[in-house]
Formats: sequence, C-alpha cells, structure tokens
Amino acid sequence: MSNKVKPRTLSGTMELLPNDQIVFNQMVDKIRKAYESFGFLPLDTPIIELSEILLAKAGGETEKQIYRFNKGDNDLSLRFDLTVPFAKYVSIHQNELAFPFKRYQIGKVYRGERPQKCRFREFYQCDVDVISDKLDVINDAEMVNVIYEAFQSLNLAKFTICINNRKILNGFFEELEIADKKVEVLRIIDKVDKIGEEMMRKELSEIEVAPEKIDKICEFILISGTTLDKIAKLKDMKIENETFAEGLIELEKVAKYVQEFGIPEEYFHIDLKIARGLDYYTGTVYETFFDAYRNLGSVCSGRKIR
Repeated sequence: MSNKVKPRTLSGTMELLPNDQIVFNQMVDKIRKAYESFGFLPLDTPIIELSEILLAKAGGETEKQIYRFNKGDNDLSLRFDLTVPFAKYVSIHQNELAFPFKRYQIGKVYRGERPQKCRFREFYQCDVDVISDKLDVINDAEMVNVIYEAFQSLNLAKFTICINNRKILNGFFEELEIADKKVEVLRIIDKVDKIGEEMMRKELSEIEVAPEKIDKICEFILISGTTLDKIAKLKDMKIENETFAEGLIELEKVAKYVQEFGIPEEYFHIDLKIARGLDYYTGTVYETFFDAYRNLGSVCSGRKIR
C-alpha cells in the first residue's frame, strides 16, 4: 500500500492565488518603472552559485543561514542576497561595462532562518546599485530620491527615509577613544529602536564602555531637531577629527541635494542611530520605515560600500 503525501507548502515561502499574484506583479512593475526612470539597467543573476563565491566575504550569521548543498563535485549555495552575485558579475564583465554602472535587479533570495512575522526563508529583493571607483555624494542623494519615487508610485502608507553617515559615527568613536570597539558599538546602536535606551546602555556597559562615554553616545545619537538643526548641532560639537569632518560635509551635501530634488522634509530626516551594522559600510547609510508600522522594522535600506 502506497503512503499518501499531504500537499503542503514549506513554511517561510509564499504562494499566492491569481488575484493576489496580479496585484503583486503590478507592484513589481511600478518598482521596475521607477528604477528605469532613473537610468538603472536590468540585470539577472543565477539563484544557485558556487559556495566559495557567496561565502568569500561572509561569515557569522550569514554562513549559518545560507542554504548549502553538494551536487556531484560542486559545492553549491542558494543566493542569500543580490549584492554578492552582482559583485561577481561586475568582476567578470568589468571590461564590457561602462562606469559608473547603474543596475537594478528584482529576484528571489533564500535564508535559512526561523520563519516568523515579516521574515521569510524565500523572499524578493528589489535592488538598485551604482558602482564605480569614485562616486560623488549626489549619487547618495539620488538613492533617497529613487526610494521616495518608488514608494510614492506604490501609494504606500506614510514613510520616512532616515539617513546618516558612517564616517560621522566612526570619527565620533575615535574622539571618544573607543574605535577598537566600534563594530560592537555600531551593532548595539543600530538596534536601539528595538531594544530601547536602557538595554542599549546595559549592552554597551557589558563590552566595557565607560559610563561617561555611554552618556555621550546616548546624547549624540538622540540629537533632535530639523535637518538644518541637526547639522548645526553636529558642527557646534567642534569635534576635530578628520573622519568626522569628512562625514559631516558629505551628510550636509546629501541633505542639500535631497531638498533640491524636491523631496518634502516630512519624508526624510537625519537619524544618527542609523548605523547598518557591518564594518565595511562607509559613507551614507539609509533606513526606510512606515511611520504607523515602525514595529515592522526597516522596509528598505541601503549603504555605500568602499
């Protein structure tokens, strides 16, 4: 007697009925049109890659979450994001591309984590990237504009694009003489909206940041006011650190360009808590939140990588 298999879909993956799939496709089309209106070119890369490629600069949680398997003599993995395959693509085709190269890609990625609300094993990423050996900060501001136009085209709930600059944070940590702990400090700061100030203080204390320096960190990341107010307050700190000064100049320029693009200030602001945890992120960083659904976390993020 044969055993019957009960049809079921793996948890953390998505299957839509036709009416919902039509709506989903319409959303993707609007995002695609927004990307193309800024001159980004379409790109597709394989879902399956050699593990040595995907894991070249990965480790920690990424390596734990990757779907990895062997087929014959090949050590293979499912892509966990679209950035690493893009880097591979550029490395292979760099002599055939014109730089700065602007690309977009919309495709599925896979992460072996516990499925929960708003976190899936299989999900779509909608990526835009500009790559060159040297980029002007106007490209950073353009990314804010791309996010704004894409979200507006989707007629989504009110959202806010939060921007910061990692050089400001790095320079500030150098001024406090805690640069040796910056990776740990950044990761703690980056989750302060989830864990709260009290828990952030506790975790900073656990990595042996002095109490008076914790006070200065809290005061710094919670600087308030308009965009101009925050920039003025950062200047008033009189921090004589080259990295900090460079980051402040970049942040001020990005804010200026964003305003010149005509993006209303209620849709973006400087948030010094935005850190984007990885150490190789440099320059401008972004996080986008739905104002009425902040508990969902960031729904769109970005960064400049050296």
